[in-house]
Amino acid sequence: MDTIPRSPAHPGPDPGGLLITLSSADCGPDPAVLNDPGGFTWFYVDLVDDRGRGATLIWSWGLPFLPGYARSSRAGRPQLPVNRPSVNLVVYEGGRERFYLLSELAPDQCAWGPDSRSWRLGDCSFNWTDTPSAAGHGPTRELQADLDLALPTGGRATGRLWLSGPLRRDPPGAPGPADPPGTHVWAPMVAASRGGLELQTPGGDLRVEGRAYHDRNSATRPLHELGMRSWLWGRLALPGRDLIFYRLVPSAPAEPPRDLVVEIAADGSSRVCEQAGLREAGLRRNLWGLPWPSSVTFADPDGRPVEAQVSAVLDNGPFYQRYLLRGRCGGQQGYGMGENLVPGRVDSDLLRPLVRMRVHRAGGPNSVWLPLFSGDCDGRWARMLGRSGAVRV
Repeated sequence: MDTIPRSPAHPGPDPGGLLITLSSADCGPDPAVLNDPGGFTWFYVDLVDDRGRGATLIWSWGLPFLPGYARSSRAGRPQLPVNRPSVNLVVYEGGRERFYLLSELAPDQCAWGPDSRSWRLGDCSFNWTDTPSAAGHGPTRELQADLDLALPTGGRATGRLWLSGPLRRDPPGAPGPADPPGTHVWAPMVAASRGGLELQTPGGDLRVEGRAYHDRNSATRPLHELGMRSWLWGRLALPGRDLIFYRLVPSAPAEPPRDLVVEIAADGSSRVCEQAGLREAGLRRNLWGLPWPSSVTFADPDGRPVEAQVSAVLDNGPFYQRYLLRGRCGGQQGYGMGENLVPGRVDSDLLRPLVRMRVHRAGGPNSVWLPLFSGDCDGRWARMLGRSGAVRV
């Protein structure tokens, strides 16, 4: 399935006709993307426990969802990712948000470590440590994220997120570790592992501990230029393994969807299947007209049927949704996270003011409605009505 051709504004080698590239976990992220106009790189972690509580953490440069970023590229004035760093932290409980913050930070307060294994964004730090394992197994990767984030109405959210698990190992004959330019590079690194979050906020302490997943995503071109009309992604934490499904629908109407199913076992071994018979069922539309399935079925690499059902819609926006999933394969059951995205809707003129209500810009300006959509979910109206002066930074 081919991508759209590389535009003259982004010259370079053809990426080989791939809509998305499944990259090796051994391939470290390339900081050169920070200076690719309109490009992006983000690092993603999610946690989910056996009661459906969860958390997601994203640290990024050039996050495509930031207000004005995609618009600049569409207008022929793409911004550099290095100038748009951000941190996004969300905690879920009982099928709803308990805490939400997307902070855009000052570029001069952020740094990419020279070893490409450590990052600082504002007062937050993120570090990888790899420890050799027994023969035949890959290294164990530990991530530690020390979090210290200013809240729009005063106070701070502080805490620590950690995970530890074997680095994903590719099956024999898999492509080499190089990231080809021009495609969306996706690298699942750690899955079927353990992790936890301890967060202190003005509204109280929040804690999640359970199964953990960690990946990275990047591209040297804007997200909306990568030939994707939509994507549907999810991961299920089943006993002894994670199953990750990905459906990418091309922008070209005549092209069929591309499906990927990746199985990552607790020892880091992995298998990939592109003929998994993925089917969406119970199609619905949210208030914004965004279509989404209430369940997805596919086959695991051994051909066994898997069903993933949407247990709760956690984020329900005009171009993006996040779900809490509940899945089963035979007698195995587990929870997970999923998401649905339409890149062409990102950063439209109509929706940009609404997105600004969810983004805290450390240097301002900020939406006056930001306190209703950031920080602890309980008590937002009271904070909104009781605050004095401008939204704090």
